[in-house]
This record gives sequence, structure tokens and C-alpha cells, in this order.
Amino acid sequence: METGTTEQKKVILNKLINSGINISPTMLENILTMNNQLKNLNLLIKETSFIPSFKSHLTETVIKDISDEKLKRVLKRTISKTNSLLIQEETKKPIEYSNPQQEVVMGFLRDKSLQSEFSPLFEKSNTEYKNQESSNADLLPKQITKMKNTKKTPRFESTKSIFTFKPIAKEYKSNYEVIQDPSSKLFTTGKYDDFYELTLDKYNKLRNLIRKRPEVSSATKINNIFRISNSIEISTLGLVDNIHQTKKGNFLFTLEDLTGKISVLIQNKSENFDSVKIIQRTLNDQMLFVKGLYNPGENGRKGIIFASYISKIDIPTDFQPNLSPDPLSIALISDIHIGSKEFEEGLFAKFINFLNGKSKNKLLREKAGRIKYLVINGDLIDGVGIYPNQQEDLVIADIYKQFKKASDLLLEIPDYIKIFFVSGNHEPVRNAIPRPAVPKKYCEDLVNMGIKCLGNPSLIKTHNVNTLIYHGEGMHDINRFIHDLDINKPIETMKEFLICRHLAPIFGEKTQIAPVNTDHLIVEKIPDIFHTGHIHINGIGKYRNVTLVNSGCFQAQTDFMKSFGIIPTPGIVPVIELDSLDFLSLDFKKIN
Repeated sequence: METGTTEQKKVILNKLINSGINISPTMLENILTMNNQLKNLNLLIKETSFIPSFKSHLTETVIKDISDEKLKRVLKRTISKTNSLLIQEETKKPIEYSNPQQEVVMGFLRDKSLQSEFSPLFEKSNTEYKNQESSNADLLPKQITKMKNTKKTPRFESTKSIFTFKPIAKEYKSNYEVIQDPSSKLFTTGKYDDFYELTLDKYNKLRNLIRKRPEVSSATKINNIFRISNSIEISTLGLVDNIHQTKKGNFLFTLEDLTGKISVLIQNKSENFDSVKIIQRTLNDQMLFVKGLYNPGENGRKGIIFASYISKIDIPTDFQPNLSPDPLSIALISDIHIGSKEFEEGLFAKFINFLNGKSKNKLLREKAGRIKYLVINGDLIDGVGIYPNQQEDLVIADIYKQFKKASDLLLEIPDYIKIFFVSGNHEPVRNAIPRPAVPKKYCEDLVNMGIKCLGNPSLIKTHNVNTLIYHGEGMHDINRFIHDLDINKPIETMKEFLICRHLAPIFGEKTQIAPVNTDHLIVEKIPDIFHTGHIHINGIGKYRNVTLVNSGCFQAQTDFMKSFGIIPTPGIVPVIELDSLDFLSLDFKKIN
């Protein structure tokens, strides 16, 4: 494997000799494949001088003790690349050796001029030849180089075809824009004025959205309706309040705009079937357009509208989503819950291996190679004190250590993949939505890795495609009040968000909504992809050409979930192709 010239190797080895450092063959090849070799080598020598346990043997195991995160990240990625290349080269020229240790080491010493002059410097890492047992013989590059003597001959067959990985996403620069992020706009005093301004902003924005429907142009202000003295066909719009069903099975509710309130009745009969179906799935505080016969009332009573037609804002039926001009994809995950006893670390490791092109399946490697973006939609960590007796469910009970573990895991993701991290209800931020991004003091390692931390909800554009990212706190209230919705079918709940164009339409229920002067929960811009999490149930589908994804989780069922009847679907990762919006769900419980 020619990753560096003989002269380069001599320079590097001489520098190490002068520093009194021995090097393993693996580490030598890693350094030779790095950019700015001498600069990084000087930094590595400096870093090792501060490690108390360092005994002059420079091996892969030393990397975990390096304090410079940038250097550590470069080395980890280089090791992965070098080991993959090593396996490909070894399979080209099979040579029989007396034991597998000699086979691995001799691969680095084929340059005879270096063998005679520098071979005493090479030291084998204690972890380099650990036995790797595999029930399916799916040997990964790092596993093979860590094999030790066994009675059976190690299997190197077909490794070249298995691990050929040329990610097309690496050839494209990241092209993204954060269109909406509430993080810097969430100041509130909690006084009456804040609640009033929030409601006023919500009304005005929803009114502007529903007025884009062609039939709404005739809508009349409510105070003007009360001036009418005879029965007449009218139309109006407003926010719904106090919906209930009468003894006769009809539906009665109040409609309110900035000028007043009016009662509306929909008779539950066949000619009103479509309108009755809509009102059965309507919640308080949603915006409605109503058309019907106005009865002015008698004996001082206020008039009432007998509705014949109602509609919500909804998504236009002719909506056409944006597509990327480039053959790239976005992977969507959430609810990883690092720190929990139920964190499915094995499944998450399979996902990381997939991103690094280590799948045995050629098609899966091609799919992995297209992934340019990864969204983590909340609950990256399990947090502390989130629910009663949570400490009994934790293996890491310190918030900073949970984030440290998260950064160690995410460090293994290829550096050409741009990662977005939106805060969830288990992160150390306020519980009320909209929610700010996680403060840097908790996740500094993630920020230093280039991960973009955002508030909840956020809207991003990646290679021309708009993705609305919302952790999904409002799903519980909608499921409670619309009788035919099911927590195990999140796509149907997500459709309701788009139909009413609001992510938490009911104010004052279980969903905590912060009284800020701008309503960040309104879906003003129609997304091409709508991504939620929170309920730990995977789902994927489309509604009027919008791709809907609930990304499931990487956490097995806890006692807390069991008390709510939640049966999670861990380890399923949706991947969306940005150039077509076609999608697939990868179940890492079934992928080796």
C-alpha cells in the first residue's frame, strides 16, 4: 500500500527517533495519509508529552487521551480510511504467514530499505490483535486488524468487494441555509401583554394564510355581520372556540376575529358530510373559514350562522416541492437518549458503520454514499431530572458526561456529512416551546465538531430542499382531542399539523407554549420535508407532495414509556433523496 514515499517515511521516522517515540505500523500509515503530515506530527508529539500514561509507544490506543479535539478527530477519520485501504491491498496479494499477527505487521514492512533501517521502531499495540468473534463473518476493517492468533485461519475473502466505498456526497460542498431558528427571539416577561401579542400574531398570520384560498375573498368581519337585519348568505373567518356536540348530534362552536364573536351551527346531515368531517377534527384555536345562512336572531338574542361549508388553511392541492439538482440525501434521526440504560448503542453503532460505507450490501453502500446531511431532531441525550425517578434509568447521570459520550459517538460520522441538532424536551433547555438551541456550555464539543445546533422548531434548506424540523411536543394534545388518531400512526397526526398550519394549535393544554410576542409554531412556509420525533414511533409518508417523517428512536422501552402505552420502534432510520424526495427506511435490527 503506497500511501507515502520512502523519503517521507524516513523523515517522519527520523523525527520520531529524535523525540524518543516508537510507533506502531498502523499509526505510521495513518500519519502518512494525513494532510499537513509534519504539522500534525509535531502537534501529536507535543500532545503525547502531556499524557501521563504515555510510555513512548505511539499506537491507536493513545488517541483517546489526546486533548486537542481537532487532531483527535483527524486521526480517527484517517485510521478508518487507512484500515479500509489496508484490507483492499492485503486481498490483492495474498501471502501465507505462520500467524495472523505477522501477516498484518508485514504488510507495513514490504519496503526493504525501511525494514533494515527502521524496523526496530515498530511496536504492536496491545489492542491491535484482539480476537474478533462474528456470528455472520462480516469482518470490518478495524476488526480484521485487531485479530489475534486463533486455531482457524482468519477470513479475508471478498473484502475488496465488500468495503469499496466512494461516497459521492464527499464530492459536493455543503450547501445549506437556516431559514428559521427561534433561538435568539424568545424573550418573554410572562406578563399579560406577552400572551396578548402572541395570540394577536397567531391570528394575523393564520388569517393571512387562509386568505390565500380563492373562496375566502368574500369573508366579512364579524362586527359587520351583526348589522344585518335579515337572513342572508354570508361568509367569515376566525379562530374556533368552545366546540361541542348538541343533544341532536349537531355541532355548535364560536368563531372569533378581532372585531367580535359569533355562534356557528353545523347540522349533522348528509348534505353537510364534508363539513361535519372537518369539524370533527377541528380543535380550539384553529383558523376556520365559514360560509352559510345568517339568522339575525330575535328578542335581543345575537344572530347565528347555519353553516353549509367550512374549510381550513391546509396545503394547496397543486403544491410542488423543491428538488435538489445534485444526487444527495438527508438522513433523519431523533430520540437517541444517550445516558439511558435503554440506549440502543449497538444499533447506533450499526448506523455509524453504515454511514462509513461498511455495509456488506452494495446498494446500501451506494445509499450511504449519497448522504450529505444528518438531522438529529431532539433528545440526543436522556438528560437529568426529566421525569420522576429518572435516575434509576440512567447509566450516565451527569449531563456533561452524556454530551461527552454523544460527541465521542458522533465523531465517528464522516466529516463530509453536515449535522444539524435541534433541541428536544430531554435537553438542558426550557420545556416550553418554542425552545432555544442547547447552550454551548453543555455541548461545546459538538459545536467544535461543526455540528449546527438549532432551536425547536427550525426550518433549514439543504441543496434547495426545505426541511421543517419539529421535535413534536404538540402531537400528544392532538391525539387526545381527535378520537380516531393513534400514537402508533404518527403520519396521520402530522397531517393535522399541516392542515391547520400550526405545530401546537391548542393553547392551555398539556403542551407548554411560551408567551413570546411572535408565534414561531405557525407553518408559514410549506416545507418539502416535515420531520418530527418525540413519540419514538417510526413513520413515513406523504401529504399533498410534502414528505412526512417521524424518525422513531434509538431507545428501547422504558418503564416510563410503558406507563403511557408507548411501544417504541428503535433503530429505524429514514433516508430521503433530495433530488427526487424518494425515501427508504433502514431497519438496523435487520441490517448486519
